[in-house]
Amino acid sequence: MAEHEVRLGIVGVGSMGQAHVRGLAELPNARLVAICDRDEELARSIAGPSGGAVYTDGEKMIAEAEIEALYICVPPYAHEDLEIRAAERGLHLFVEKPVSLYPDQAQRALAAIEKAGVMTQVGYQLRYLPHFQQLHALLSNEEVGTAHVCRWSSLPAKDWWRRYDQGGGQLVEMTTHQVDLLRWILGEVESVSASYSFNRLLRDEPDLTIPDSQTVLLRFTSGASATLSTTCAVGKGGLNSMDFVIRDARVSLKGEEIVISPAENYPLPPPPAETMTADEAFVRAVATGDRSLLLSPYGDGLRTAAVTLAANRSAEEGGRQVYLKEILS
Repeated sequence: MAEHEVRLGIVGVGSMGQAHVRGLAELPNARLVAICDRDEELARSIAGPSGGAVYTDGEKMIAEAEIEALYICVPPYAHEDLEIRAAERGLHLFVEKPVSLYPDQAQRALAAIEKAGVMTQVGYQLRYLPHFQQLHALLSNEEVGTAHVCRWSSLPAKDWWRRYDQGGGQLVEMTTHQVDLLRWILGEVESVSASYSFNRLLRDEPDLTIPDSQTVLLRFTSGASATLSTTCAVGKGGLNSMDFVIRDARVSLKGEEIVISPAENYPLPPPPAETMTADEAFVRAVATGDRSLLLSPYGDGLRTAAVTLAANRSAEEGGRQVYLKEILS
């Protein structure tokens, strides 16, 4: 099917929303015609180059704007019923991660999406990067015994990010990308146990309610396991690593390089012949109707969010083993 120009709207033009605005500007068949943010001055500054209509109310934009697809890039606590309203209007949806802090809300949104039959993409853009596609091609055909993942970084300045009730903590809001990659490679998570530290390394930070360090044990339905550690307390001394154990070899991701030790035990699949960004895949899917381009539809993104919310529940309940069916009941 030939591609047509896709008329798009966006709700939320903070840092991630602006990243998508820049990405869409690179796509010849994407036209951003409606911009919404509670900060009207910010929305107008983003809309200026495109001449798009400006809104401060997402519901009003969904009801009025002449669009066929919508980006939702609001903080985790602020989704409310935007997805449901958009789906009921027949709008295709790109929803930034995590899809919600509230599983019941997200499941209602998923039901509306499935009823409407609209196409969806969640912002797990790492799935589109060539080295992660190589890693997926290598490990999805092998039995992985265990994996260890680290994401150690610094503390963002955003007020809502620092509040546990609004952002959910680093695991939910940021390290969700690593959880999503583990799910993509190892399959569905059956249960989670977690231990967090609060007010230990960052006790001098005012109004901070999120954990400063988090450790999680994931058990997969396949029988594999993984440990994950994340912290927002290391300043500039960050670390981002993934290591997997397969028979007679260790597979490590070092930056964008996949290292197999010993190298002779397993051949590395070639990089993909064609790559695209998550934005490009979404716009092309809307323009052509090709759902196969969408590597992280809403239902899949919800399952990633559920893993991180299960970890929060486990930590809140003293490290109890929490089954995913408790979250997505």
